[in-house]
Amino acid sequence: LIPTWGVGCRRLTPGINYLESLHKDNVKVVYGEIESITEKGCKCDDGNEYPVDVLICATGFDTSFRPRFPLIGPGNVNLQDAWAKEPKSYLGVAAPGFPNYFIFLGPNCPIGNGPVLSAIETQADYMLTLVDRWQTENIHSMMPKADAVEDFLAHTDAFMKKTIWQEDCRSWYKNNSASARVSALWPGSTLHYIEMMRETRYEDWDFKYDGNRFAFMGNGYSQTELDPTCDLGYYIRTVDDGPYSSRDKRRRVITKSGSKTAPIANPVQWAPENSGPSTRLAQPEKTQGAARL
Repeated sequence: LIPTWGVGCRRLTPGINYLESLHKDNVKVVYGEIESITEKGCKCDDGNEYPVDVLICATGFDTSFRPRFPLIGPGNVNLQDAWAKEPKSYLGVAAPGFPNYFIFLGPNCPIGNGPVLSAIETQADYMLTLVDRWQTENIHSMMPKADAVEDFLAHTDAFMKKTIWQEDCRSWYKNNSASARVSALWPGSTLHYIEMMRETRYEDWDFKYDGNRFAFMGNGYSQTELDPTCDLGYYIRTVDDGPYSSRDKRRRVITKSGSKTAPIANPVQWAPENSGPSTRLAQPEKTQGAARL
């Protein structure tokens, strides 16, 4: 019962009195796979038949991300077949080769390493930014570019190699395999995912339009000019309160950065910017540090 891999490689499933029950006289622990069901019980891959009164199927659930119904894309490609061996998604919300198709809790989003509800809300907001553009810009179809998906997967795989999830254990994180890539988890924290999804990277999407892509510009009048309740001079301001052009500044405003005093829990990890030479710490390479979100 003592695993050979590290804690967390497989999902922890503690249960009250579970381990204690395995030491009872009327309990026999059998390892391996069930090959067939017989009249008296079941036959396992060790060649033995085990008689049982009740057979409880505890087979878990399907975590392959394959849709439960045929989903046909361009070229008559079925997503069930495309994801039969390895699911590939763009940030857990879309599939390459399947336009106008969005998914909640798709491959490589924070399902098992963060609060799922927060991930769902984040994905809904992300999808609506694309739906809003689809409704207003004569867009016929949109889907993530294949090279963007491959880059995302390459980054994810490189991240997972440094985690406990990539150890040699069979896990639903790896589609019930010991050697497959980790497809059920996000390469980072939930906050990392929320901030990554806050701004849509339109350059990663392939848009197809109904006719001229600028036809939505209309007759030269804006919706503001057609709204009699609007201030037509709204752009004239007495103070510079326009949108922040810096991504870092937007992050600081949204997250209320500076509203709390940060205790120095570990001086090896953090040092104030104005600290002297005796306490100033070497900063990590930007490419190895926190995401610039």
